[in-house]
Amino acid sequence: MNKFNHGKWIKDYKRALIEKDEKVTLKDLLHTDKVDGKKADKVDIKLGAENDLAIEKDKDGMDVYAGGIREAYKLGQGWSDDFDYVGMLKAGSQATYEDGLEYLQKLYDSFEDVNYHRENKFLGYAIEEIENPGEDVNQAMERIEDDLEDFNKACLETLKDITKGKM
Repeated sequence: MNKFNHGKWIKDYKRALIEKDEKVTLKDLLHTDKVDGKKADKVDIKLGAENDLAIEKDKDGMDVYAGGIREAYKLGQGWSDDFDYVGMLKAGSQATYEDGLEYLQKLYDSFEDVNYHRENKFLGYAIEEIENPGEDVNQAMERIEDDLEDFNKACLETLKDITKGKM
């Protein structure tokens, strides 16, 4: 018995729909995710250009096509209804001293605004050390690197929990 080829099945399904010239609802396309997090099953779609799927309509009524899920997190962004927690956590998991104080402060502000205090405390410690390194700069640098490493790890743990549905 052969393994089920999900990609081939999707292409065959799309091809059959094109030949029938039917509308497709998102209920029929379980592999399609809405970028903006709205309920996907309430939107009718048509097959779009280049065999891509129109996932919604823009404000002018034109089809919007998915080019893959794009993260919407913007550095320093505060909470909103469609806040990209995953994007923020990915940015936090990759934060380094080389990003600079301004970058780290904006990242801190985002974590603070969405109440991710457990992860954010380590970034706060690092920022305090950067702003006030004391007399022993080498020791301060070690503490900054340790704090940022703890911050990265905390972000990765939370990211792992979110992607496994534990939160």
